[in-house]
Amino acid sequence: MSPGLTEQLAIRLMEGNDQLSANRAKTWVELMASDIESSYAKAGYGMMDEEQVSQLVLRWIDAYGNRLDEFVASNPRIRELLGEDGTLH
Repeated sequence: MSPGLTEQLAIRLMEGNDQLSANRAKTWVELMASDIESSYAKAGYGMMDEEQVSQLVLRWIDAYGNRLDEFVASNPRIRELLGEDGTLH
């Protein structure tokens, strides 16, 4: 995903979750995009275009933005990437 689009989505995420710093929001957006892309590819569909990925990330932001702890609990891959303190490993 392009840096500009990542930044826009991170801003949207911060609007819904005032506990996140800009860097933290960007990390979350990147993780969500990576998870979407890898799941889609593993399902045998090839690569998604940037618009498709950004629309799905936006849906996740709207669904989980203010409750990221629920997103982590429901997504083992993200839970593995983030440690107890929520930092990327």
